[in-house]
Amino acid sequence: MKLDRDEVRAIALEGRLSLTDAELEGAVRYINNFLDMVDRFKELDLKDVEPFAFAESVECPLREDVVDVFPDREEILAARSDGTESLFRVPRIMEE
Repeated sequence: MKLDRDEVRAIALEGRLSLTDAELEGAVRYINNFLDMVDRFKELDLKDVEPFAFAESVECPLREDVVDVFPDREEILAARSDGTESLFRVPRIMEE
């Protein structure tokens, strides 16, 4: 299954994304490469493969969720970067 430029543009508009022509071309390539990869799974013989075990049935390796004391309100407000009482600047955690 392949998507053309118009279909990807329509999907982007549904997601309220505005794409340049270069971004649209990249998105078309990326999506079609992904769809090609998914299509390759159809070639696999999976009749003897056991069903996936869901996360609830496996012991969780994450730390225990413990209620902790929240920092002092004044300490939190002192961390504001722009001097307002409603906005905090947080570090970027994802790259473009």
